[in-house]
Amino acid sequence: MNTLLAPQRPSGRPDTLRLPSRQIRTSLLDRLALHVGLRLLLWSTRTPRLTDDRRRHAQAYRLQEAVALRERRYFREASLAPRL
Repeated sequence: MNTLLAPQRPSGRPDTLRLPSRQIRTSLLDRLALHVGLRLLLWSTRTPRLTDDRRRHAQAYRLQEAVALRERRYFREASLAPRL
């Protein structure tokens, strides 16, 4: 590129792209819209609880309840056992 044909500035500094006025903060409406949009994106990528087979879900729930019942019985018997 021939620099003699390029437009020259009298000050010698390169001309940068500057906007006439720049807002420091985004508006409340824009921030609210971004917040709602982010929540919608997060909500749409979630995995629903019952997406897998209902039978498998019911079996897992029964297993969880059985384990909890066993633990409660153990702690009850351990607390009622005579101490030496």
